[in-house]
Amino acid sequence: MGLLHDRKQVAQLLQRWGPAVHLRDADASGVSRAVLRRQEDRGELLRVAKAAFVNEDGWQAADDVEKFRQRSIGFGLCTVDDAHLTGTAAATMLGLPLLSAPAGSPIAVRPGDPHIGHDRTPYGRIRHGHLPLVHRTVRARVRTVSPAYAAIDIARHLGPLDGLVIADAVLRRGVQRDAMYALIGKMQAYPGINTARWVVEHADGRSESPLETLGRHAFVEAGLPAPISNVWIHAGGQLFRSDHLIPDIGVLLEADGAVKYNDRDDADEVVTSEKERERKLRAAGYGIARYNWADAVSQPWRIIQKTSEAADLRPRMPVPQDWTLEPPWVTAFGIRPIA
Repeated sequence: MGLLHDRKQVAQLLQRWGPAVHLRDADASGVSRAVLRRQEDRGELLRVAKAAFVNEDGWQAADDVEKFRQRSIGFGLCTVDDAHLTGTAAATMLGLPLLSAPAGSPIAVRPGDPHIGHDRTPYGRIRHGHLPLVHRTVRARVRTVSPAYAAIDIARHLGPLDGLVIADAVLRRGVQRDAMYALIGKMQAYPGINTARWVVEHADGRSESPLETLGRHAFVEAGLPAPISNVWIHAGGQLFRSDHLIPDIGVLLEADGAVKYNDRDDADEVVTSEKERERKLRAAGYGIARYNWADAVSQPWRIIQKTSEAADLRPRMPVPQDWTLEPPWVTAFGIRPIA
């Protein structure tokens, strides 16, 4: 009877408060703290911070990103009032895409002199630095930095590729580039700030996935103009959307994700439709090249090579110009999508 009663109370706490519960949540719900400790001893709760717990079964079923998010929530619930999750922890809380799998412990930042030493715990770390009020927010009851701040922090600490993936996503959400430049302007002496500046300069809100970001980065890294992302192409009396266009040579680039055809009942229809789409685009004068994760991560030079080959195979006709950045509903109705 005791075990069933404890399980019921814990289930109610998790339903009310979310994936991580704090001892304070038990107090607020009239549940004895001893219930959480007993369930931890039974292996049904996992302690992810000093006073925060998650459901063990849910934890085991979660992927690495969700596990890190739950650890971040737990750590955030246990930090001081002015500490805000940042970096990878903030990205998982804000639903931003990650290039690298989460590693290490969650990190939070407090406003203050960056030369003040870090506060370390077995569950996370708190550092000090520039943190304007406008870049402080809350997600899942936990204080978190803004998307713009998270982008700068990840670029500083994880490097240009991870930073560019986040910055593209942040711009796509409607964050202004100037907001990130303003942060950089106040953090001139911070380690990695030049990397963050490069990331903001090259970020493109038209990129819609980490793979598309990596494909575009291959050109930047090679010192070539970056392709235009997600353009609308008129071909064969239809409108098609392409992941990238290199307008000067009339080559379209398509990013082939790992799940494009996998485990789909309509895979044959998808392939047939794609072949017909490609036929019409080639007939309109475009060259087409495809790249995947292996190309983008391990051999980005192959993307450049495939582009050159597609340009050579393009029909001997003038480079087509019948494309637009505007979705068809903008052209037809003058309605712009919400960023």
